Amino acid sequence: MYQRPHQRSPRAADKPYGFLRLPFEHDVDAVRAELAAADLPWLDSQWKWHLGTRFCILRGGPPTGRPGDRLTNGSGVDAPALDRLPHTRALLDAAFPVPVALAWLGESPPGARIHLHVDNTRHWDEHHRVHVPLATNPTARLALAGRFQHFAPGHAWAFDNSRPHGAANDGPPRLHLIVDLPDLPAVRRWLAAGEPAEGEPDRALWTELATDPLTRLTPAQRADPELMARLRAQ
Repeated sequence: MYQRPHQRSPRAADKPYGFLRLPFEHDVDAVRAELAAADLPWLDSQWKWHLGTRFCILRGGPPTGRPGDRLTNGSGVDAPALDRLPHTRALLDAAFPVPVALAWLGESPPGARIHLHVDNTRHWDEHHRVHVPLATNPTARLALAGRFQHFAPGHAWAFDNSRPHGAANDGPPRLHLIVDLPDLPAVRRWLAAGEPAEGEPDRALWTELATDPLTRLTPAQRADPELMARLRAQ
């Protein structure tokens, strides 16, 4: 992988699962409707593996002035956009075993590729990554250990983000709500109630996702010294 070395947290969560389909009973129709009607502050991805995708932070750390850093410098601080999203706020506060302290929306356009990487901060080591599909299609698949799994609506999905993973979408835009949950007993019980999913092999696509993401940069991106410094440091 094209990634800097990472020293795992001594408090890293045990993630004894690959793809995991979780019980989830919250109706997301109202969430989808209010998100579609909202003028959200979307950001282009600030990580080289996710270039070409975009995200919107709902809860994270305090603002730092650097785009996207609220996902890596803390948790529990609501973004201003959440004041206009009552159904989304209710989902974050009540639909999971514990209230969500870090949450964002991730959108992958048609043709998107997320190259192989591990989520390499101590916070990410210590939390369980959960996706809730809001708008998706069968070609939108997450990759892990050489296998690919479509995250179907109507469930929440976990996967081991401490292992190399990526994603691809060859259909309409894919929109997921993504949250990190602390490694608490209530969360572990919820995960234990999940149903493992094996996914399907796709050797050609796995090989594509294993290439250097910087080869996909546009000339304008290559000419941006601040962006290039950020990407090369990752």
